[in-house]
Amino acid sequence: MELFKMAKEAINMRSKMKDIDNRLRDLVMDLEYKGIKIKVNAKNEFLSLNIPEYLLKEKKEKVEKLILSAFAEACKKAQNVMTEEVKKLTGGMKIPGL
Repeated sequence: MELFKMAKEAINMRSKMKDIDNRLRDLVMDLEYKGIKIKVNAKNEFLSLNIPEYLLKEKKEKVEKLILSAFAEACKKAQNVMTEEVKKLTGGMKIPGL
């Protein structure tokens, strides 16, 4: 009897995890860092990158550093949003891997 209850809870948790995953994928953020525009979702999936023409005239090393910094900022923002959304959706329950 207890085994069936545990199985039902596992199925419910799996469904909830799928809902959380979909919600995070749909939560898209735009970030601009020193002219570089990045679109990322709350699952930390990068969707687009736009580098303005004037930056392409700069030294390669400078542009590379700016791009890396822009990606780091986007990752940080996505991680923060993901953490907050998961807290809301799970009622603060800790879920491994999220």
